[in-house]
Order: sequence, then structure tokens, then C-alpha cells
Amino acid sequence: MKKVFLDTNVLIDYFASRRDYMAASTIVTMAKEGYFRLLVSSLSFATASYIMNAHHKKTNAEIVAMFAEFVKMCNVTPVDSLIIDEAIASRFPDFEDAMQYYSAIREGADAIITRNSDDFSTARIAVYEPQAFLDMLTK
Repeated sequence: MKKVFLDTNVLIDYFASRRDYMAASTIVTMAKEGYFRLLVSSLSFATASYIMNAHHKKTNAEIVAMFAEFVKMCNVTPVDSLIIDEAIASRFPDFEDAMQYYSAIREGADAIITRNSDDFSTARIAVYEPQAFLDMLTK
């Protein structure tokens, strides 16, 4: 597996040390060690910054510092008018998930890691929950 796309919920788990933090942290560490390349959409950074500020009381300076380090080890994928057009035309039940999916596809993702795998039931690439992804890698 060469390119792994992180959905927004996993990115927030990592930055906020919430819910599936251990799995998210292990995935990020593996990417840092060169096992695969992480892809994260520009939309995820916008959403994560809002959640980190509004719900986890992080300051803008703290958020910028976290993101500045993180973007050094991932590829930021675009969400532009072409991605939005694809999301509009898609059969995804959730528009935000559709934008994430088509952003991942455009950049050649081999898999998507999300805590809501059911939301990607129409995906043409592998979709894993964080721990399931790690379990798959160890087999």
C-alpha cells in the first residue's frame, strides 16, 4: 500500500487525542517511518481547525503549530470545483464524504481510513476503520 487517505475524523482523533487516538497515532507514526504516504484533503484541515478550536479549546497558534509539523509528512489533496462536481454527481449519501472520496481518488489513494466506513460503501478502493487497517497490515 503506497498512499493512504485519512478521513477528517481520524485526523481529529490524532490531533485531539480522542476516541481512536492510539490507532490514529500508530498510523501517523508508520507514515513518518515511510511505510506509506499519507494523504489528507484540504477540507479536513479546515474542519479539524474548527473542531479543535470550538470543542477542544485549542488556540489558533496551537492549531497552526500542529498543522505545520503534520503537513511536512503528508500530501494535502485538493477540494476544487472538479471534486465538488464529482461529489454532486455521485451516489454518496453524504456530500462531505463524497468530496473526501473524490479528493482521495484524484491523488491515487490506495485506501481510505475512516471511523465511518459505512459512509464509503460505494467506494472503488479499500476502506478501513483505523484498527482494522492496522490489523490488515500485521497479517
